[in-house]
Amino acid sequence: MIEKVKLKNPWTPQDEGDHYPSMKEWWCIETLFKTLEDNRKWNLKTSMAYEMETPSCFITYILFDMTNKKCVAHKYLNDDVKKLSFKKNKVDVSYKGFSYKGLYPDYHIHLEDSKQGFTADMDYKAQSLPRWSAQDATNGYLPIGLDYYRYGWLLNCNLSGKLCLSNKLYTIEGKGYLEHAYGNWSYENPFQKLSGIKKTISTYARLGTRWLSQRRPRFPQGIGFATENNLMGYDWFWGVSDNDWSVFYGNTMFWLTEGPSIGILSITPDGKEFWDFYNVQFHYNKLIYIKEYDMYYPCDMEVTGQLDDKKIHLRAWMTMEGYEYIDPFKKGNFYKAFVMCEMPSQMKGVYTDNERTVKLQGDCKIVQQRQPSILGHNSLKFDFLLPPKGVGISVDLHSSYLGKKLFTKFQLMPYPKIKCGFRRINSSKINNKTKTNN
Repeated sequence: MIEKVKLKNPWTPQDEGDHYPSMKEWWCIETLFKTLEDNRKWNLKTSMAYEMETPSCFITYILFDMTNKKCVAHKYLNDDVKKLSFKKNKVDVSYKGFSYKGLYPDYHIHLEDSKQGFTADMDYKAQSLPRWSAQDATNGYLPIGLDYYRYGWLLNCNLSGKLCLSNKLYTIEGKGYLEHAYGNWSYENPFQKLSGIKKTISTYARLGTRWLSQRRPRFPQGIGFATENNLMGYDWFWGVSDNDWSVFYGNTMFWLTEGPSIGILSITPDGKEFWDFYNVQFHYNKLIYIKEYDMYYPCDMEVTGQLDDKKIHLRAWMTMEGYEYIDPFKKGNFYKAFVMCEMPSQMKGVYTDNERTVKLQGDCKIVQQRQPSILGHNSLKFDFLLPPKGVGISVDLHSSYLGKKLFTKFQLMPYPKIKCGFRRINSSKINNKTKTNN
């Protein structure tokens, strides 16, 4: 049984500073704020990172005007790793006009891009304690493919500052999120570095033990798999509800598209007390197709979690056209590209326990990372008809690699029924679109 625990700050200054020369390390912020002069809602995401395979640094920002439903500025660039500066024992990362500086609980973020007429100065004041992802299970260490990394975040910061866009100056207030991650792994060559395989296996084992400890064995109503939901991708969303409850969901992909989440849903009502749900089910309501890479990713999803007497159900869905960053791989031995999909969104749901029911709603941000397979989109879905409704199974197979789609339904109760369907498919004729996930 997992109890509520009053936590102290688990981060040290050494944790917040750099861990060079890790193979990869990044600092990232997400924001949801308003411009007070016109009451418009915005989402700004920015990150600074380095990687030692090339080596290089990676700088990105993307600014969405959520009120007018458009992306107004963005930058994605790779540069010489020596142009990114960082320091030990504190957050002090900078690249030209970009900088993050501070130490819990206070941070300052400065972004400046004269070519796009964009400048932002933001002060972060943490309203929650820092948290390592899966802190009670692995102290922040998470597997990624056959390697691992350490991942931590601040879920709730008060944000204030100034935004200058197209020579107009705005005062901004809202909420911010900050994360820091570092480790040794490769997206393009996942089998390249296996020196930490023992640590990876032990991390999988500890997460699996915690995952099983919260679950009661039960037969699922449905379960699905797809090639693009491989080990190198994730589902992710963050938000702060109107009642100031903070939510984080991160799901490691094990080819699953429906059923048990192999990730974590973390919630804090006050920034001090955290509930980590490992017993989580997820379902995609709508998907977006990228024709060039023959892959789907979700833009509308639901998660349901249970921890002792606590239950939560959340839906998060895209509220405007997102932005797809695609970096094709040069070799492509296993995967075609690195794909990251940014979607300003809303969330709505309900939390219950033995004492209360709390409605949760507000703005959030969905980010999906995928690495589409060289085999294209291939999916397999099982739906089970369970008592007292009946007994049966439906199987839906879609294979771009084989160019075929097959549907089979076998039912014993309430009356015997067999149904089969087969047709050829051509992925090149599928247009980029959003579809309902039936």
